[in-house]
Parts: sequence; C-alpha cells; structure tokens
Amino acid sequence: MPSSSASPDPRPPSRPQWWSRLGIVICAAVILLWTLRPGSSGGFQPIPVTPGPAPAWSITNVLGGTLSSTNLAGHVLVVNFWATWCPPCIRELPDLNAFHLAHTNDRITVVGVSVDEGGVGAVRSFVERNNLAYPVGMVTPAMSEAFGAQGPIPATYVIDRRGHFAARYLGPLTREELERVTRPLMLAPAQ
Repeated sequence: MPSSSASPDPRPPSRPQWWSRLGIVICAAVILLWTLRPGSSGGFQPIPVTPGPAPAWSITNVLGGTLSSTNLAGHVLVVNFWATWCPPCIRELPDLNAFHLAHTNDRITVVGVSVDEGGVGAVRSFVERNNLAYPVGMVTPAMSEAFGAQGPIPATYVIDRRGHFAARYLGPLTREELERVTRPLMLAPAQ
C-alpha cells in the first residue's frame, strides 16, 4: 500500500540543477562583495542630473519640527534618501556626519530623508544611537515623487545656493566626494 505522505526525493540534484545553483550562489557572492568592497569611490555612482531648480519640499523632522527648502534657502544642500535597514546607507553615515559637522558655519547642510516605513520613533532612536548631527526627516510621497527618488537607496542630491540641482549620486558617498563637488558651490553667491 503506497504511503500518503510525500517523502523527500533521495536523488541528488541533476548536474544542470547543481551548476545552476552554484551559479546563483556565485552571482550573489559577487554582488555582495561588490557592494561591501572598500575603495576610493565608496561604491557611489554619479548620475546625470537635469540642470534646473530643485523642487520645493517640506518634511517633518524626527524631533518634531519642520525641515523645508524654504527654511534652508541660501544653503548648499546635500539631500540624502536613506533607510535604517540599508547597509550601504549605514556605511555612508559617518562620512555624511563628518562632512556636515565640518561645514556648519559654511551654510552647507546635510538633510537625511528616511524612507523607513517603521515610523518616526524607530528612525529617531537610530539617529540618536548613531549621534547624527544633521537634520533627519521622514519622506513624504510628494517629496519622493518630486525628486524622482522612488528607486534604489542611498540616493543623494546636491543643490546649490540658488536652489538648483548640482549633482546626483546612487550608492554610499564619501566625504572626499562631497568636499570635491561642494567646494565650487560654497564659493558661488546665492541669488
């Protein structure tokens, strides 16, 4: 009488299945190592940005206040879309924080825009644990759409003193790259 319960197939995977599985493991390992590799670029990619005005935006700071493009007019802005669960985002936080602290008197502001869905409490806790000195707020659908930031993170936009896009990056940025791209923007007058 046949058994009614299914038992696992005792046969080992066929040769094509084995190679397929090995290929998937190798691809996953290569992607992981590429993402986590140290290097001068930090893994970021400059993305072409259409010159022109950045959108106006307003979000709630994790401390309860309001962050907005109006309040920061005349500043060079580094607007960074990120999440607490994103390893490349976490990897760039020390560079963003150090850059922000080094330029607090230069009217340059890093703004963290969290895309976390777990709520403001979890993000506020993360910000406090990691001693982030720059303002962090929660993304809104309007801001995400206006920036076209519905894709991979971290995504960072650099906005000049006049409120125009100057640069865009995907991947974890380094302080060195931020210094390089903002240096000429610091010298330009706000108009």
